[in-house]
This record gives sequence, structure tokens and C-alpha cells, in this order.
Amino acid sequence: MNELLYLLLSFAIIIVLIRLRVNVGLSIFIGSLLLGILFRLTPKELLLSLYTSATEWTTLRLIIIISLIMALTNVFSQIGYLRLMEKAVKNLFPSEKYSLAALPALIGLMPMPAGALVSAPMIEPVADKLKLLPERKTVINYWFRHVWELSWPMYQAIIITSAILGITVREFSTKMFPLTIIMIMIGYLIFLRPIKAQEDEKGDFKEGLFLFVRSTYPILVIILISVVLGYDMVYGALFGFLSALIPNFTRVDKKEIAKYALQPKIVFLLISVMYFKKLLEVTGVVEALPRTIIELNLPIILIITLTPFIVGLITGISFAYVGMTFPLLLPFLTGFDKIALAYLSGYMGMLFSPVHLCLIFSAEYYKAELGRVYKVLLVPGVLLFVLGLLYILLL
Repeated sequence: MNELLYLLLSFAIIIVLIRLRVNVGLSIFIGSLLLGILFRLTPKELLLSLYTSATEWTTLRLIIIISLIMALTNVFSQIGYLRLMEKAVKNLFPSEKYSLAALPALIGLMPMPAGALVSAPMIEPVADKLKLLPERKTVINYWFRHVWELSWPMYQAIIITSAILGITVREFSTKMFPLTIIMIMIGYLIFLRPIKAQEDEKGDFKEGLFLFVRSTYPILVIILISVVLGYDMVYGALFGFLSALIPNFTRVDKKEIAKYALQPKIVFLLISVMYFKKLLEVTGVVEALPRTIIELNLPIILIITLTPFIVGLITGISFAYVGMTFPLLLPFLTGFDKIALAYLSGYMGMLFSPVHLCLIFSAEYYKAELGRVYKVLLVPGVLLFVLGLLYILLL
């Protein structure tokens, strides 16, 4: 029980500090230190955990991918690809507001960390033209970036679920796909439908398609390498960046690209998030948490709901709540309805997690206040869970 209390306390400190507008990376770092102190780790153990988490391949890989994505974003900005995307969208869609959903959803097909950072600058010109507030930009980008994670078979969480539970990826994806549709419809009704955008004249579909491919081909390169061919996202991000840089090498400011890609604030944020996750492992709190909840003798449905939700909330990663809780919950997951409930609950925890990189980076990019972001996210999030439960009851 102490493990749960310590975790909740350190988590509360992170949220309070973020609400007080302390730098997000610093807030997570302070919360991490508090967690280690509560579990009586020595200064040497705290420093060793920091060194290990900052230098292991998982963290370096994340920094490399994010840096390459940010470098690609800067190249897009310098060579005018964002304007081409905007022009392409005008030709492809009857109303430009639909690009606010289409572009993040395209990026969502790639299971990549902080993918919302790629789509954020893409939708910014249209979002600014429609005079959307920073918090609304953040949530729209964040929401549509994640519609596929409930059912797209390339996501690690779905592959791990299939392996743990002994069901096929196809069965899981097919039965969970209605939840993706529900999420898209909620996003449309709450975020897109109320926007009063002037209907464009009938566009030229062929020209729009040509401009879209021309302006997004580096992203298509990433999809080809990392999704279709199945290579590590590091290679996809690298070749995607090079495919944009090399043809425009003489036109872009390389120093500006390097400066934008390697921002100390962003690197520190990534290190802080990985430090927090490392201390969760070192203290054993994540492994102890599901057992603690089960020992509370709560109703089975509540256990299936609560356990993945909390792990999703504290990690902000989908395959974490699957990998850490589904093996323990296996005896209770006797039908697909319970499997779907466990997955959806963990997904909701991940969606609202203050350490979820997509949420943090979207808010940072648009300079949105995180507390207000949560207010915008709350209603559609609750609606997704309620409608998801209704669908699961039909299963």
C-alpha cells in the first residue's frame, strides 16, 4: 500500500508544479527525485539511475528520433513545404478545417514517439487562419494523432496484447476498429463541426494529390521504411530527414536546423521522462502496483478497469500498460469484452498522462497552458470512454 501512496504523492507533485507553470521537464525531474527519496534510495543510487537512464539505448534512441523529427520539421518550414501542404489540403478537402484532422491522422499511422510534433507545424497555418486558441490546437492535433492506436495493427501495444492473450492481431484490430470510428466521430462533432470555415471552391483533386505527395514524401519515406518494411524508427526518421535535406541542401540554413533539432529544453524533458520511468523500475513500484490493487479485493471489473488506467497514466505509453498489467490480469480476461475494457482503460490513462510525450510536445509547440488543455480534453475523453463502454457491452 505504501508503494501506491508514494507514487500518488510524487505524481501529484508533478501535476501541481506543471499547474504552477514550472517547466514540464523540471517538474517531472523533481517528481522523479521525490519518488526516489520516498523509496529511500541513496544519493548514489539516484545519480546512478540518472546516469543509466540518460545513457541507455532506449533514451538515446528516443533523443535521436525526436531530434531528427524536429530537424525534418525545420527543413519543412525553411523550404516552404508547409505552405504546399496547406495548398494541397485546399484542393483535396471541401473545407480546409478537415486538414486539422487529416494531417495528424496521417502521422498517426506511424507508431513513433512524439509523432504529434510532426503534425503540429503542418496544421498550424490553417489553425491560425481559423483563429483557434493554443489549447484547442493542442487537443485537436493530439486527438487525431491517436485515433489509430486503438486498432492499427502496427502499434506495439496491439502486437504485445496478441502475444500475451493468444489472439490474432487481425481479430483484435477488427473488433477494436469501431472504437477508432467512435473517436473520429467525437473529434469531428466536438472539434471540427463547430468551426465556421468558408467553404472553398471545388478543388483540383489531381493537383491536390500531387502537391500532397510532393510536400509529404519524407513522411511517406518514414512510413515505407518503419511501417511497411519494418525497420527501426531511427532509420525511418533518418532517411526521412535526409530525403528532405539532400535535394534542398544548398537552400537551407544548416546551423538553424541543428539549433532547432537539439534544443536543450527538449533534450532535458526527454531525459526527465526516461528518468521517471527508470525510477519506476528501480523502486519496483510498477510491478507492485497491480498486485496492490488486486490485494484490495475490489470487484473484478474495477480491477480490470483501474489497473491498466493507472499504469497508463503514470507511464504515458500504450505498450507499458499492456506489458505490465495484462500478464497479471490474464486470469480475469475471460472474454473479448474484458480484454477490450482493459485496453480501453489503459488507453484512457495514457491519453490523460502528463508524461505522454505527444501531449507535452503539442502543448509546448503551441505554447498552451497544460491545465487549460486538460479542460478541453476532458469532455471528449469522458465521452470516448462512455461510448467505448457501450460498444464493449455489445461485445
